[in-house]
Amino acid sequence: MSTTTKTTKNTKTADERVALIDAEILQWQNKKKKIIQQQKAKERKERDNRLYRRHGLLEKYLPELITMADHQFEMFIKRGIKTKYGIKILYDILGQPIPKEIAEQFGIEQANSNSSNVKPSQPQQQQGNGSSAKPPQAEQS
Repeated sequence: MSTTTKTTKNTKTADERVALIDAEILQWQNKKKKIIQQQKAKERKERDNRLYRRHGLLEKYLPELITMADHQFEMFIKRGIKTKYGIKILYDILGQPIPKEIAEQFGIEQANSNSSNVKPSQPQQQQGNGSSAKPPQAEQS
């Protein structure tokens, strides 16, 4: 009897076997799509949470931002934060050297050492960007 069982299993035509494999492929493709969708949803949720937390901090320390229009907020970021001084602070906090392209874009002279804390050897000239905050000056001896 065992020989008849083996022959029954092998009696499936090639078309039937191909159809079964196609069905399996379709199931695996659907599983793949589902996993990708779950990963994208997780990343979107993490990004949204990060944006909410960071914007909340901005409004906490600068409540005037609440009444600003979007274009005013963008101007504030560009003129108030994305400056030579802001870039230096950012990379100092990150503990990383300022990338050469960014240093060139903002006219930042980099020290020859590996230190990311770039301290000017001469007092910097303040550019008229409307900011009243001045970067700390290097100690003179």
